[in-house]
Amino acid sequence: MRASVGLIKILKGSGVETIFALSGNQIMPLFDACLDEGIRVVHVRHEAAALYMAEAHARITGGMGVAMVTAGAGLCNAIAPLFTATQSQTPVLLLSGDSEASLDNMGSFQEMDQVQITSAVTKFSRRICQTSELEGAMNAAIEAVTTGTSGPVHLALAADMLTNELEDSPQFEKQALSTNTEPSEASVGFVEALKSSQRPLIIVGPSLCMPHHAAMLRVLETRLGVPVVPMDSPRGLNDPRLGNFKSIARLADLIIPVGKPVDFSMAYGAVGPFHADAKWFAFLGEEQLVSQARRNLGDRLHDGVVISPVEAIAMLTKLSPVSADSTWADSVQSAITSRDFSAFDRNRDVDELNSLSFSTAVSDVLDLHDNVVAVSDGGEIGQWIQSVLTRYLVMINGVSGAIGGSLSYAMAIKQALPNKHVLAFMGDGTVGFHLAEFETAVRENLPVVAVIGNDMQWNAEVKIQERDYGPDRVFACGLSDARYDQVAAALGGHGEFVTNLTEIGPAFERALASGKPACINVRIHGFGAPTFANG
Repeated sequence: MRASVGLIKILKGSGVETIFALSGNQIMPLFDACLDEGIRVVHVRHEAAALYMAEAHARITGGMGVAMVTAGAGLCNAIAPLFTATQSQTPVLLLSGDSEASLDNMGSFQEMDQVQITSAVTKFSRRICQTSELEGAMNAAIEAVTTGTSGPVHLALAADMLTNELEDSPQFEKQALSTNTEPSEASVGFVEALKSSQRPLIIVGPSLCMPHHAAMLRVLETRLGVPVVPMDSPRGLNDPRLGNFKSIARLADLIIPVGKPVDFSMAYGAVGPFHADAKWFAFLGEEQLVSQARRNLGDRLHDGVVISPVEAIAMLTKLSPVSADSTWADSVQSAITSRDFSAFDRNRDVDELNSLSFSTAVSDVLDLHDNVVAVSDGGEIGQWIQSVLTRYLVMINGVSGAIGGSLSYAMAIKQALPNKHVLAFMGDGTVGFHLAEFETAVRENLPVVAVIGNDMQWNAEVKIQERDYGPDRVFACGLSDARYDQVAAALGGHGEFVTNLTEIGPAFERALASGKPACINVRIHGFGAPTFANG
């Protein structure tokens, strides 16, 4: 058995049914092996799209996403999404082709140190040069995906290793992406702090914001009687989805981050955003994150525990309900649902297509359907979608702040949830990153709907220029009136161009009914991102 076949058998044994890939010289033996093993290969137009699709697949299914790219520029094109998956704490396995190990240091085609490149943005990175290393390295990589805080791992596969014969058939026992069935016991100090707290608050990180964890978090919140707040946006305390949460967070007397780094998005745990006397107990999946929390919090961190986020939730769920302030949970929920759009409504034509009227009109349209899920991407327009369409969102572009992945995200989600209408919301800046993936969506029969809030500029950067340098210093951030809808149609999809408010409903209905990948290009006046935080 060739090593390439053995590798694919290991993946199949681990439960992998789909790989997201872009072809190239060194990985063609793996394509051939997928054919015999019945593994679906979703073949994209850019390596970054393969990684974004693997990330979305993992987040929506609760399994491991697998991407496969070739060496050289192929691997380099995949680096940015690896960083995004690291920040979103998503279990992704990247397989990359590599130059022949037998030609190392001879200047062979696309020879480079891939492990050195990927180590900074993965949990685990290793090159496999010998067939004897294959089984152990594959199992170690998959174990790394499942251990502690989840995240991406990388294996570079020497081209000559893949075509060599294995001495024995590889063995692999499927591992669940979870933790110990018997959760750890909470410390006495933590239990006592929880009992005496009147306003405790649990803030969970990106890995726990995946849709398949939602029920587990609801059970915890109900049983323990402590508000549980998911946080996976780079805007953190100022995330529009969290309404005026910032004002209520500063009242908490016990703060419990679970898998949520105490970083910039948490204002580094600083006094002001958080009460000076609040006690902190952090349950984080990596020692590095616990050390970071200690640096930022000092002696306000009463304990930092290295424990996987899922195991920490199981541990907390076992505890006795707290006797906190009876109004506390309702106050937190009320702050999160708070939305005051009056500043944006003032002095505006009611018929104008702007960030608010566009988002509100889309919400009204989607209310007519009961099988819709959505992803949100981009700068300012993404924040509007996240504040208005919260109930439909299953994924955003994440803590890294990178934009451009939403069309790929939507395709992977559609592949996993074929009976859902899957929408990807983005700005006209965002759509430019992976516009060619409409061809992938058509070819792979993944009829998603991309919705562009098009203000003909990089609006987030324009707002920075206006604020920091003056309105007469807006420079090099404009975009054209390009017809992205026509591009989608030319690639085999369906296109809609919307320029007034009354056209939104019919355009959405036609796009959803088309059965094709669709692009709804909506010309809007772009506002700055909404903010409801006054804490």
